Amino acid sequence: MSRPKDPPGVGFVLSINKRSPWTSHDAVARVRRILGIRKVGHTGTLDPFATGVLLCCVGRATKLSNALMELRKEYEGWMRFGVKTTTGDSSGEMLQEWSAPLPAGEQLHATARRFEGKIMQVPPMVSALKHQGRRLYQLARKGITVEREARPVVVDAFEILEVAEPRVRFRVRCARGTYVRTLVEDFGEALGAGACVDELCRTRVGGFAVEEAVDLEAVEGAEELAARAIPMAEAVGHLPAWTVPSFWATKLRRGQAPPWVVLDVEEPPREGQTGRLLGAEGDLLALGRAALSPGPADRPWQDALRLELLRVI
Repeated sequence: MSRPKDPPGVGFVLSINKRSPWTSHDAVARVRRILGIRKVGHTGTLDPFATGVLLCCVGRATKLSNALMELRKEYEGWMRFGVKTTTGDSSGEMLQEWSAPLPAGEQLHATARRFEGKIMQVPPMVSALKHQGRRLYQLARKGITVEREARPVVVDAFEILEVAEPRVRFRVRCARGTYVRTLVEDFGEALGAGACVDELCRTRVGGFAVEEAVDLEAVEGAEELAARAIPMAEAVGHLPAWTVPSFWATKLRRGQAPPWVVLDVEEPPREGQTGRLLGAEGDLLALGRAALSPGPADRPWQDALRLELLRVI
């Protein structure tokens, strides 16, 4: 028996407050069951022990995943000083414990500031990255450890909020690809001891705050969940709007990029900038990028840049 198809044309984003110990896949599966829609995905794994904002894309909105993954993230949590575990959090097995006292507050703040900016970070084994086609966390479950190369990540802020020895409450604002558990482990090592994450909540993804996210266990049905839908154009509202005239909309849907001269653009785009192409009614038609065209440097920007379609929605 063939499975029923999803409703045609459906597409929106949900901001979910993921519970612990759900996996991100568990949250997506619950959204699928409640809505009765198969095409649902998330935009950035949140560890089972962690809670907080998980953006879920439904239907056509799955085409927005990459744009939403680029949003800055904010976390708040507690770390435990003087402890090293197999997973970098309190759910793992104890590897080592130190009896060293927690350093003074100013030293904590100064050390945290050393991890701000562009830093190098070795991904943890308990991550979704792949090694020879297999997820690292799958290898870790079998007791296999493989070499991982350090990668550049960006930490906008690493703040110490409160100290209740041996625990420290912290806040991190960072870019895509940053592992908070690794940041905490490296922080502890810089202080001459171990540290692991005790509690963690993703409090914000871009403009989506945990206070406004949906608690799936409190939702009674599809209608109630659908009422919390975020329109696609609003979900990528961090991108500049380039409005397409009605007579070009059909051509765009067929994959033809409109010239800049027909678009309503508030300010000239920068080379490499991504924007959202909106219809006359404000609906999202596509995502595009301003790409440099060959030619002299002193041309008007409309000639120097071409519009490259990334995703037709």
